[in-house]
Amino acid sequence: MRLCVIGDPVGHSLSPLLHRRMLDRAGLTGSYETVTVTPDTLPEFLAAARAGAWDGCNVTMPLKQAILPLLDELDPAAAACGAVNTVCFRRGLAVGYNTDAPGIRAGLLAHGADPRAGQVLIIGNGGAARAARFALGDCRLLTAARHGGDIPLDRLPQAARGSLVFINATPLGMEGFPPFASLSFLEALPPGAAVFDLVYHPRQTALLAAARDRGLTAIGGMELLVQQAILAFSRFTGTALDREAVRRDLLAMVGEK
Repeated sequence: MRLCVIGDPVGHSLSPLLHRRMLDRAGLTGSYETVTVTPDTLPEFLAAARAGAWDGCNVTMPLKQAILPLLDELDPAAAACGAVNTVCFRRGLAVGYNTDAPGIRAGLLAHGADPRAGQVLIIGNGGAARAARFALGDCRLLTAARHGGDIPLDRLPQAARGSLVFINATPLGMEGFPPFASLSFLEALPPGAAVFDLVYHPRQTALLAAARDRGLTAIGGMELLVQQAILAFSRFTGTALDREAVRRDLLAMVGEK
């Protein structure tokens, strides 16, 4: 089995580490590589994959939306999210999936945060935010964006009141991007609330540190990275692993637990 992650840049990706470990755990023979693919070279990559060069690939920036019109089939969840991060190549066809959405829900539940128990506040207007909204569509949602959206960021303290889950699906706090102008809105979250920062570089963000200081449940972006990888691996291989055991193993391997 030949698997890979595509994007540009892609050399920093942790996906090879995670998937190679899962191949070993499943007792499967295969490989997982990084392949630099740009929007211009994406059609060429897909043609080779359909011809048998690859069995599956993960998709990262800047291809998650660009790949949509080039696929033969699209899972309904991926269509609803407007982004693909997992592609399986079967019988000459390229089939796209989104494992970020179920990964977000699984990540919350793994930390004892039930998003159905109360209001969920999501900030962001990109693919990660759309995945979060789709994943938690049966919950009471409030959404905000850096530019536009339902709630301006300067009104976060008001929006945060009563929210049992807060999800940062923006690049705020990511290395190379600006930080939050203020984290005072965390004071408006009720005791026991969960803060899920989808940023994983750096692994310990200012948002997570402030959430922990307040005694809130702080969930980092590595949780989503691992959860979506497990789901993608299942799509690639059809193998059912012990999900919680694999989750703990992968998090420990990347130094999270």
